[in-house]
Amino acid sequence: MPVPEEELGPLPAGRHGFSREQVAHNQRERLLAGLATAVAEHGYAAVTITHVTKAAAVSRRVFYANFESKEECFLAAFDTLVGHVRELVEAAVEAEPDWPHQAIAAARSTLAFLAAEPDLARLCLVEAQSAGPEVAAHFHAAVRELVPPLRLGRGERPRGRELPESTEDSALGAIVSLASRKVAAGEAAALEDLLPDVAEFILAPYLGPDEATRLARPPA
Repeated sequence: MPVPEEELGPLPAGRHGFSREQVAHNQRERLLAGLATAVAEHGYAAVTITHVTKAAAVSRRVFYANFESKEECFLAAFDTLVGHVRELVEAAVEAEPDWPHQAIAAARSTLAFLAAEPDLARLCLVEAQSAGPEVAAHFHAAVRELVPPLRLGRGERPRGRELPESTEDSALGAIVSLASRKVAAGEAAALEDLLPDVAEFILAPYLGPDEATRLARPPA
């Protein structure tokens, strides 16, 4: 649905030179950011569309020109966040020489980004798990995307007894639980402190605890 020109919100004074499409895109981005801010302050269950539009500095008509509900706005914000993290991880692992170092780089880049964006960390790791079945389904699908990259670690494992099929799910569950508790406690800015533990959760099933510790906790 096109956004009415009079509802596109404030623009820079003077001749801004933005097209209606650019302004509409800006308004949508502001709504997503406003949603994250409002949810961090009030929690998903209590947040209202008025909270979102106030944080985004746009009108309710602009909101409804972009989204039908706060759930749809939340899903858009969550999917945008996941896409951004995916790009960060792809860039982080590109220069790493092997799977163990790629896994550590992926964990480091994700934790660093979320530590720098506490509102987004809360949206992603806390609110998404309790914001209703559709949002929770998106959350679990995003976590499941990490299973194939983790399974590459099986190629690093010496020949021997096969790992259980649930290995990757168990590791991811432990990591999500650890990070979620940190964020729920108001300590999102310290998420990077979890890197050694997260790296060990990832590496230990495939490399063994001693090698996992060596790589996850290198000497200072």
